[in-house]
Amino acid sequence: LDNDCFSGEVFLMVRTPDVDDPKSLKPTSEMALQISDYIKPRLRRFEFQFRVKLKKVPTGPLFLGCDVDQPIKVGRVTKGLASVCLAMIKRINGGFHCSWGPEKNTSQADFDSGNYEKTHLSFPVEASMDRIVISKPGDELPKMGQELVETPESVKRRRKLGAGCIDWNTDDTYTMCLWSAYMDWIQWKTLNVPGLRPFSLGVMTGTQPVYLSVYEVKNISNEDYKKDRPPHKRKDIDIFCRLEYSHQTKTKGGLSDKIYGAHAVEAETEVPDDVAEDIKNGVAEISVDNSKN
Repeated sequence: LDNDCFSGEVFLMVRTPDVDDPKSLKPTSEMALQISDYIKPRLRRFEFQFRVKLKKVPTGPLFLGCDVDQPIKVGRVTKGLASVCLAMIKRINGGFHCSWGPEKNTSQADFDSGNYEKTHLSFPVEASMDRIVISKPGDELPKMGQELVETPESVKRRRKLGAGCIDWNTDDTYTMCLWSAYMDWIQWKTLNVPGLRPFSLGVMTGTQPVYLSVYEVKNISNEDYKKDRPPHKRKDIDIFCRLEYSHQTKTKGGLSDKIYGAHAVEAETEVPDDVAEDIKNGVAEISVDNSKN
């Protein structure tokens, strides 16, 4: 990856079926086998590793965001499901921010000028990354595809302080990773959410792709942001990087259409009856420890 904001690389690792099912077809490449061996003793469904060297220093808070291009249409049951998931996320990360998308009275002029929020959720980069390793010039860089080592004290400090606790500069190299036991990109499902049975991501997002981005909220200091908690309007953010996540049989639009062409998708946009029953009956108290995943 190389743009005006940074240069770097991304290493994506996902939990393939062979990790848990001995009868599944095993990968043949050495790298894929290494990833399977790495993932197997862990609970995580994926781990994304990033290595970046900044070309410009952010002056406002940096966020890791997940967004979709089109607003999400939610009914009562789906909104209840979303509320459960958002409560879980907020429990994990106190700097969490989200928006259901543009207000009904948003004008075309607002869209043209970026005076609106997309449907998204986001977290301060400093608090949301599971590991961050900072390498000074001349230091040996951590190897991608292996465990990134950060002291428990450093992780705890980042989680507590959030935005602004890292000295972002153009000299150091930042190697970071993000993992989760709750999202399976191959199955396009949310799994292992306490109190809820698995359900398709399409229940929330329909058949559109999902985007993961890193962006800066402009013209506000980290201190003022924590006090004011302003909305993340498009005109007020600078996007450093935006990656698309799509599925061959679950999504359409975006880059997947350019790769696969016109293709049929399996729309799973209704909340399954068993999940709806979980919501109706009330779910178990949410308690999540992502550090052991």
